[in-house]
Amino acid sequence: MHERSEISSFQPTDAWNMDWPYDVWTQVGVQASISGPDAATAVQDFVESLEHEPDSDDPGGAGLHYRGGYTAEVTTPDDGEVWQIVLASAGEDGLGSVQDAADDLVAALRQASGEVRLAWSELPATRARTAP
Repeated sequence: MHERSEISSFQPTDAWNMDWPYDVWTQVGVQASISGPDAATAVQDFVESLEHEPDSDDPGGAGLHYRGGYTAEVTTPDDGEVWQIVLASAGEDGLGSVQDAADDLVAALRQASGEVRLAWSELPATRARTAP
């Protein structure tokens, strides 16, 4: 890892952990913003470890990927600056699955050579679209 990289683990707040308004029909998520000169390569390394769901891709540029109990919606930046990845899961193990997803992303980014920065944003819980 390059000395100028800033890649911190996701540390959920108590409020995020308690935001469970729809019981097992709740979808929880976090958004990772990844930047730096070597962000594209680092994100690609993470995405290659996931399964791609091409039927769910957004024509606006977001690609949907998944592994086990979580999804990763990856948005390619228009300007090449900041990549956005929304990690989400629903059901009884939703919180744990999102935490595992965040750990997977952090591990992939820390393996990158070059400068990469990562910032986390907790997302509000929503009603899951499908049964968990």
